[in-house]
Amino acid sequence: MSRRSLLLGLPALGAGLGLAACSKAVGTVLPGGEMPGLPGLVTADGRAVPGFAADEFRRGPAILNIWASWCPDCRAEHDQLMRLAADDRFRLLGIVFRDKPESAAAHLKRAGNPYAALAMDDGRIPGLLGQKGVPYSYILSRTGRVLARVRGRMDDKAVSEIVMPAIRTALAEAGAAG
Repeated sequence: MSRRSLLLGLPALGAGLGLAACSKAVGTVLPGGEMPGLPGLVTADGRAVPGFAADEFRRGPAILNIWASWCPDCRAEHDQLMRLAADDRFRLLGIVFRDKPESAAAHLKRAGNPYAALAMDDGRIPGLLGQKGVPYSYILSRTGRVLARVRGRMDDKAVSEIVMPAIRTALAEAGAAG
């Protein structure tokens, strides 16, 4: 199996990409609930980077990236995440997975912080998605439903073939419901 998997649930993509794979995460709706942020981490303008609010997964289309500072593939995809964060049509959310808060914060201070909101893993979300490692990224609808998943390092191919088509689907759904 390839490192990347497109999950069923994107009717607009269908067989067009040839990357479809089955996963428990497809169609999962992420629960509400607050998750604490990383203490001491601030944005470029000096504001504290927020953790997750109770309605975090219901605030519009988003990419949820689950990562760790000790993970080589997570560090390798960081520039890609910084580019994605510049797109204001969706939000980039992060969950720090099995890492020390101070290590994650130091990495983001050094490399830059692409995340609109960032939380420490409390076991709920990765457990719900059946996740066992990092990095993983999930493209979410405005209702918090998982539309697609990138398993492993997010590269240009994953962005063009999985992430952006899923984002377009999420935006179309949001527009139809708007």
